[in-house]
Amino acid sequence: MVPAVMTSRRGFTLIEILIAVMLTGMLTGLALAPVVVTVRRVVDTQEQYSDVSALSRTMSFIARDLYAAMRLSPSVLAVKDHEALGGNDDDILMVMSTAPSVQNMPSGTVVYSIAEGGILHGDILPGLYRWIFPGLSPSDIKTDNLNPEDAQLVLPGVDEFCAEIPSNSRHDDNRKEYTGQLPAGIYIRIGRGVKDNKDDTFRRIERVITFP
Repeated sequence: MVPAVMTSRRGFTLIEILIAVMLTGMLTGLALAPVVVTVRRVVDTQEQYSDVSALSRTMSFIARDLYAAMRLSPSVLAVKDHEALGGNDDDILMVMSTAPSVQNMPSGTVVYSIAEGGILHGDILPGLYRWIFPGLSPSDIKTDNLNPEDAQLVLPGVDEFCAEIPSNSRHDDNRKEYTGQLPAGIYIRIGRGVKDNKDDTFRRIERVITFP
């Protein structure tokens, strides 16, 4: 009788299994890294273009109020120059307009300004707001008493709002303070998330609105 041959089977040790798992994880991570980066870039691009779209709609909203200005009034438009604590422009734009009639309200002054929550308005969402003062001209508005609870939030997250009247002189800067009849044009810049974004090309929009 031929004796049976004994064969020994050696199993994997715990260390070998851990090494195999670690190597598999590393290879999987290297394979997925380009995909993760690509997805992150797509998400960032979508967010940036979303900001551009929101800023563009806001600019069009402001332009609509300006184009509906009541040109016969002696005080049609006013700009108050102001700078926020962070150094960004925080101007106040006022225009006497017929635009409130779209909301079934009498014609009056429309005011645009940035508002933030504070001691008295802690639940206010920071952003660009729009006030309507029926029957009043810009010279009648007390800008120190603007209450964001009485306004309409146009776009949240706006931390830069600039309004300037282009100067007729080559040697003068744009007029940052203005009150009077409708000028030939107005320069407006809106910024959103500018403080936290080094490349703000997708977070800021500017436009010169001219009046025929």
